[in-house]
Amino acid sequence: MSSQEIYILEIQSFLMAQNAKGSRRERQLLEKLNKEGFVAHRIAGSGVGVDAICDLIAIKNGVPHFIEVKSRKKVYYPKEHTEQLKGMMDAAAGCGAKAMLAVKLNYKDWQFFDLHEEGIPVKVA
Repeated sequence: MSSQEIYILEIQSFLMAQNAKGSRRERQLLEKLNKEGFVAHRIAGSGVGVDAICDLIAIKNGVPHFIEVKSRKKVYYPKEHTEQLKGMMDAAAGCGAKAMLAVKLNYKDWQFFDLHEEGIPVKVA
């Protein structure tokens, strides 16, 4: 096996681990929302396809929420994700849903941001 093939395998392994963590956080939040009285559903393939606009859709008291879930080590929110969030905000506005960002920093509680009211955060604490 060439060094390039080994490098590609290492990158693939890293990305699979990152996706597994993201999927785990999505399932954790789904369970939390269901316990809090939401009807919530996880969008299959949300981290993979360009067609998926969010990770979770949750409804409570007749109000739909489009939720993007992020699990981070750092408090600064990466700028490369802002276009994705803007697309979700546009889609949510078009159908009367709230666009939400749910962030789980390591060793901290969930933080929720209403993107239409608060905008996209640069830093989460």
